[in-house]
Amino acid sequence: MQMNEQKGATWAVAAVLAVVAGGVLVHQWGAEVRATGVTSLPAAPEGMRWVGLGRVVVAVPDWWTTGETQCLAPVEDTVYFDQAGTADCVDPARPAAVREVSALAVFDGTSGYGEVQLRSMEPMSEIDGREVGEREGCEEFFDGVCRRFFGLPDEGVVFAVTIAEEGDGSYEAIRDSVHVLPDDMTTIPLAVPAGSTPGFGDEPDIVDDLVPALSAAGLHVEIETAEDSGGDIGPSAGFPPGSLLDVSPSLGSVIEVGGTVTITVSGS
Repeated sequence: MQMNEQKGATWAVAAVLAVVAGGVLVHQWGAEVRATGVTSLPAAPEGMRWVGLGRVVVAVPDWWTTGETQCLAPVEDTVYFDQAGTADCVDPARPAAVREVSALAVFDGTSGYGEVQLRSMEPMSEIDGREVGEREGCEEFFDGVCRRFFGLPDEGVVFAVTIAEEGDGSYEAIRDSVHVLPDDMTTIPLAVPAGSTPGFGDEPDIVDDLVPALSAAGLHVEIETAEDSGGDIGPSAGFPPGSLLDVSPSLGSVIEVGGTVTITVSGS
């Protein structure tokens, strides 16, 4: 999980239970999910990495971070969970900053704004036995910032892609890379149940939300403490003990069902 020193950056994580055994139905974002029949996930294209929600993943450029947002808006090339909400904050992202970045926003398609987007989509292809829908045109969610939507109705997952410049990849490449994971794989959650967005350096109470979110997804959690060395972590950097510093593997990435996620927090 990549994090920079910008304290305003946020990490969106989602509590998604995505364990399938013996073809039994489970619930993922409130949607019923069956065993996929898929037995393997191909390697991500060169220079890209798999990210997603529940059991649906797409490939994004591997230099894109995870959750680099400010007041719910992307401020770096990044992947983040989006509720299409507004944040009451003192330092909102400037439209000019949002126009400069490329991003993948991931939505829960079983309720709220994500569900609205799914209803507006037309079938455009099929992958791993699942229909892929696409919304015509684009949405201008900031002045001069256009994002395009696609999703998998059967899985209740929606993706919105913003490409700021040609070197950041393409909407079509991300859309066409979509896959449903094998039954023994899932993704690390992208949003805590309350919808808050943990960020690098956030105070310990956010870790208290993150740990049960990961556990609820059937994952094991280990917490490591990085002792303060007088540098960029810990009290000397203004972070109280127990503040969030890192999550590995990164949020949204692929992991085996029942796998282990390590959270690193600042020490005393």
